[in-house]
Amino acid sequence: MGNHRFFLFDIYLTVYFLTGLDSFMAQTVVGVMRDLAAKGKTILCTIHQPSSEVFVMFDKLLLMAEGRVAYIGPRSEASGFFASVGLPLIEDYNPADFFVHTLAITPGQEEECRAKV
Repeated sequence: MGNHRFFLFDIYLTVYFLTGLDSFMAQTVVGVMRDLAAKGKTILCTIHQPSSEVFVMFDKLLLMAEGRVAYIGPRSEASGFFASVGLPLIEDYNPADFFVHTLAITPGQEEECRAKV
């Protein structure tokens, strides 16, 4: 039969995986995902309204607005990127909330929002 090696690429995809969890459990779940990533696994996930503590546990972000990429890169550099385009992070504000509000298209203010994005 011979000596064959098979390489499997593990990709974990999670969608709204933190919904319904308290902050402690959310941090625990993200910690497990970080451990898997440290072992070479690829983790793709969508998050909705993460706490500040959970948000800083992510290494890389893909932020989108109306189906287009608004930012992709290290989480630690996202605030600097937004500041460089005239959208500085509000002090003492959850960065995840800031990005959602900044990239959202508000009904009745569509043109203004789209110009900002």
